[in-house]
Amino acid sequence: MTKLTKTSVDNLKVPATGDNWLWDSDLEGFGVRVQASGRKTYVVRYRVRNATRTQRKQTIARCTDMAPDKARELARKVFAQVASGIDPLQARRGEKTLPTVADLRDRYMAEHAKPFKKPRSAALDEKNWRLHIIPFLGSKNVQDVSKADILSLAGSLSEKSATGNQVIALLSKAFNLAEEWDWRDRNTNPCYRVRKYDIPEHELILTMAQIERLQATIAELVANDEITAPTGNLFRILMLTGCRLREIMHARREWVDHDRSMLLLPDSKTGQRKIALSTAVMEIIDSMPDNEWLIPGRGHGEPLMTPYPAWKLIKARADLPPELRIHDLRHTAGSLGHQAGLSQKQIQIMLGHKQMATTERYLHGSVGDESIIAAKMAMIIGGASLPG
Repeated sequence: MTKLTKTSVDNLKVPATGDNWLWDSDLEGFGVRVQASGRKTYVVRYRVRNATRTQRKQTIARCTDMAPDKARELARKVFAQVASGIDPLQARRGEKTLPTVADLRDRYMAEHAKPFKKPRSAALDEKNWRLHIIPFLGSKNVQDVSKADILSLAGSLSEKSATGNQVIALLSKAFNLAEEWDWRDRNTNPCYRVRKYDIPEHELILTMAQIERLQATIAELVANDEITAPTGNLFRILMLTGCRLREIMHARREWVDHDRSMLLLPDSKTGQRKIALSTAVMEIIDSMPDNEWLIPGRGHGEPLMTPYPAWKLIKARADLPPELRIHDLRHTAGSLGHQAGLSQKQIQIMLGHKQMATTERYLHGSVGDESIIAAKMAMIIGGASLPG
């Protein structure tokens, strides 16, 4: 820390990224900010006399517009306002012009969630804003939200730990954007180091005996018209491929490449994806009546939308754990593939994990590892040719 002079300000280095700060030794809270763009400004730093002692940083002027001594005098006037109980920044902007958390929600959804996130992810963000964040913080100014506010909001969701973690992650991104939009001072994200809830893993891995009961039950329920054949085929394909539910449930028949035995998804959770299909899966697909959807629903021209009642019935009849999720079929496929000797890379390819998406885009139609994976999974799990 040194006294700000024209020489010290001129010599202050421009950072490659972020900001550099130099604080005056003669007047506490008075300093210079240097941005990566080369812009230098005089600033003051103070704490508002409110319950949370909110810290503010306010720009006074550009360094090219006045000498440090003149800027120091302006800083003294700001500190005099603070001492009298006035928040200079809020007074200058006007109470009504300060953006609130509700305003942050609107801009976040319009400029980040809807343009850049998957529709389902954007819808989940909107739900969390509406149900949890806005009722708790909506009327509060963005710049006034403190870490204590975030901790209180997270605490209110202690009985919904997964939702609480989603809300913290959402707000962390939103407040980062608020700093980019100059709605909040840099490096003041109130979500920083807010601990997320520890959520125990719930996935279950089916044993071979359970898999055999699952397959036999599906065949029996289809034969008795208690579930539809497409619904039964959905669960068989999920088990054989390790795909995500909606990757199969909402796939179109035209996306099946019969020549290469592949399912070509134009979009998925990790973007465009190619899924190798074993002979067993191709036999299931070829056995089904022609339809625009790979797994047609009961309604005309619609895919299957509600597999959960059928899944509940299958679990009960097959004597499977009630907490078993459809997603656990994916975990089971990955686990069994690993036990059969597939490498970690091959498992990542099979499951379509994000870190392997770039690799898959460069395959250019070569099915190498994917065909080996698909064939091994069919051999491991078997039973795919059951009637239905």
